[in-house]
Amino acid sequence: MPTLHISFCLCTGLPMFALVSALEVLRHANRMSGQDAYRWSFLTEADTVVEDSNGLVLQPGLRLQEATRTDRVFVVAGFGAWELQVPQLQTWLRQQARRGVALGGISNGSFVLAQAGLLDGYTATAHWEDFSSFCERYPGVRARYQRYVIDGPRLSCCGGASTLDLMIEVVRRDLGADIARKVARQMLLDDYTPSATGPTLVCDGSHHHSPRLQRVLGLLEADLDGRMTVENLAHAVGLGRRELLRVVRRETGRTPRQLLGERRLERARSLVRHSTLALATVADATGFSSQSHLTQRYRETFGMTPAEDRRRHQGGPEY
Repeated sequence: MPTLHISFCLCTGLPMFALVSALEVLRHANRMSGQDAYRWSFLTEADTVVEDSNGLVLQPGLRLQEATRTDRVFVVAGFGAWELQVPQLQTWLRQQARRGVALGGISNGSFVLAQAGLLDGYTATAHWEDFSSFCERYPGVRARYQRYVIDGPRLSCCGGASTLDLMIEVVRRDLGADIARKVARQMLLDDYTPSATGPTLVCDGSHHHSPRLQRVLGLLEADLDGRMTVENLAHAVGLGRRELLRVVRRETGRTPRQLLGERRLERARSLVRHSTLALATVADATGFSSQSHLTQRYRETFGMTPAEDRRRHQGGPEY
């Protein structure tokens, strides 16, 4: 594989653990693969030094205008990222997006990308402490709280140890599962399996809904395998069946069944694109009665079959 050039955009107050975790995974990937699979450089706003959250001073290795060739970008930011003033960096990020470069946010780096309008329409995550703020500030982003998210050319993780999850998954997609396992073993993560799963909260504008509807949406998200009936859902939120239907239709224009169907398809698409699960298993895990049922609904909604979508996204690097 040709060497990939990665730019790390460092923001004042960044968490050093998250940055070092990303770098160590890449360093070990080079060593385990026996090649310079990755090279990296450090950039900052206005080419100035920045301090991390511990007061360590970091010097950029390149000026922004010198970073003319990059294959992937990760913005690393910490608490208070929403207050950062980084106009030059955001202009540069927009330029990279126009070139088709994959952009990632580590910890609260997603705030910087979202502020630049580069996450609109994409699914992304941020640190749990600031996740609600992320939802409120950027309604155009499909915010999903889980360890990491890869949505086409946008990557994000919520910081801390989840940076390892994201970067090992990046290595797996770039260099294969064997190298990813060797990297994990080298870092004493012998039983480590990269996973985006974990506590999941979804925020796609639902923070503007009433508390009762937010509860409904949360229950629907937790029931993607299809065990909950409308009656059980109504009981769980303290409403009668008809009242539940009225509340949901008034605030969303859809029925609970329609909302659940949309959630199931979104989850199925994520599994199709970003896992190697058999399609029959995907269908079962997302509440479809059979693989053919999933295929029919998938084609109606997304204009292609699950198999076609998987080939498109897994036939090469998924960024």
